[in-house]
Amino acid sequence: MDIDSPIHAVSPPQNITWVPLNHPHGPCSPLSDAATPSLAELLHHDQLRVDGIHMRLSNDTPGDSKKTQSDQNYQTESYGNVVHAHVGGAGHPPPLKHQGSSQLRRNIDASAAAAGSRSSSLPGVLQTFVLDTASDVPWVQCLPCPIPPCHPQVDSFYDPSRSPSSAPFSCTSPTCTGLGTYANGCVNNQCQYRVVYPDGTSTSGSYIADLLTFDASNAVPSFKFGCSHAEQGSFDSRAAGILALGGGPESLLSQTASRYGKVFAYCIPASSSYSGFFILGVPSLASSRYVVTPMVRFSQATFYGVRLRAITVGGQPLGVGPTVFAAGSVLDSRTDITRLPPTAYQALRAAFRSSMSMYRSAPPKGILDTCYDFTGVVNIKLPKITLVFDRNAVVVLDSSGILFHDCLAFASNANDRMPGILGSVQQQTIEVLYNVDGGTVGFRQGAC
Repeated sequence: MDIDSPIHAVSPPQNITWVPLNHPHGPCSPLSDAATPSLAELLHHDQLRVDGIHMRLSNDTPGDSKKTQSDQNYQTESYGNVVHAHVGGAGHPPPLKHQGSSQLRRNIDASAAAAGSRSSSLPGVLQTFVLDTASDVPWVQCLPCPIPPCHPQVDSFYDPSRSPSSAPFSCTSPTCTGLGTYANGCVNNQCQYRVVYPDGTSTSGSYIADLLTFDASNAVPSFKFGCSHAEQGSFDSRAAGILALGGGPESLLSQTASRYGKVFAYCIPASSSYSGFFILGVPSLASSRYVVTPMVRFSQATFYGVRLRAITVGGQPLGVGPTVFAAGSVLDSRTDITRLPPTAYQALRAAFRSSMSMYRSAPPKGILDTCYDFTGVVNIKLPKITLVFDRNAVVVLDSSGILFHDCLAFASNANDRMPGILGSVQQQTIEVLYNVDGGTVGFRQGAC
């Protein structure tokens, strides 16, 4: 980020944990100097993640499946929007060197300053985390971490041996025995973990606890997380780890439930010089500022969802009955493109094409089959697309949530029985408020 450039930010509310949320390759992100992935890479990763979510919801396990193995050598990415936090106690000195260029380091320092914190004034080392609503185990790369099997990262590596507050878990501890499917044996009586993501990437190492600090007044003592020493696949976004917010007991949300009441929110910024935010706790805004719908829970406790009832294009309903959406839709912060049941998608595509008939069509781009050539077009007029959820919760998509690389930013599931997925592109500029214990999801438009 050029510190002299104009950045559109939002002010943090009080009495909650609030941190900026940025695109991994946007101007406000410390990862902005990292190579921007191609559209083909983005869409390939997106489909792998969608396939993995559907696999888990069908009670299959992606960990060692043939699909995961066959895609193991593809350069899948740890895409997603990023936040910053410090890991480690007050005695953790910064390592002598870090991975990444001096410009990347300056980007981190500028981003930390924009968040209202200075790396030197907080304990531990500053780390860049990908926010993930569809996983349970938070983790960060830890020394020793040879490359490979670890991946290069922008931040200094966290070293648990240099943090006085770090603590491993013994293999017989309740924390370790409670890891369930994430348990990965025992090494020198230290608990081991392994997580496989929907796109086939994985992380493994020791399971430990240490201090997690967001700012001078918001810290999580004895935060439990994976201390990653090895990975499969590729995490080329160079983030240090994953901040997991799923419904499992290992997630950041579950660990902070006594303080924040299992409530969190975020606003993903549009693809420009805008900053979003991530909140732990109940926002200070009046509830009337949100439209609210019941939260759908699935057989896999990790996932949160909502239920669509209707979609309108240009004010006209698609004429698709609510039973088409009966399987619900997973809310995912790391899937980009929203997936709809085929019946709903075909109706949406037909209505959108009709509304866009004045523009030149272009060849499909992967899973995006409704694309346009806007060469020479000064002002693009998009039809308003509205999602209507249970209890008549009406959400009008921002224009940034309609087109993706000049294509309609929706795709079809294989059949109507599969749950839909509400992706991050459609969530842009909208605050999404998860009240897990209250069983609701709120939406506030134009929040960032």
